[in-house]
Amino acid sequence: MADEPTFTSARAELPTGSLGIAARTLVEERLRGLRKAVGRELAPVDIVIRPARANVRRHLFEEACELYWNELNWEQISDEELVGDGELTEMVFPGLLSLTSALLPKAPNGEPDRDREHRDVAHDFLLWLAARLVELRNARMDGDRDVVHIRRQTAVTDELIDLVSFQLYSLSNEEIAAYQAR
Repeated sequence: MADEPTFTSARAELPTGSLGIAARTLVEERLRGLRKAVGRELAPVDIVIRPARANVRRHLFEEACELYWNELNWEQISDEELVGDGELTEMVFPGLLSLTSALLPKAPNGEPDRDREHRDVAHDFLLWLAARLVELRNARMDGDRDVVHIRRQTAVTDELIDLVSFQLYSLSNEEIAAYQAR
């Protein structure tokens, strides 16, 4: 498997310029779709009460990006979660989704735990994922092998955006089902 390609990037930067605009547009469109499917406003629960210190925010953001690449590369090598024509995204990114949950802890009453959360980091990562999806959708593919890899990465990254959004906007199981049924 030494010749197996890996898809890594040392880049753990928030998107800027036209990529940043495209990423923000993608996130806003996804949010509009979520609002419509669940029939409620999502923004009020999404207020960042206590922004993380800059060094903590940067560290956690970089960890999320690194987990994305590590777990994606492992799936590319192992095909462990390949089922039919697609992957089980929850199983491709277990560590990353656990980190996202840790960034967005819940209080005992089920509401966001504003004293411990890092909602700003989750927003940064969601924007980075959106930029990654834009890059994948615009990727130039050389050969059948690239087509398969890019399509798989596109599909799991697109679904990962949904999974992170579900956590970020505190969707219930019923709301998630309504969104997925649309």
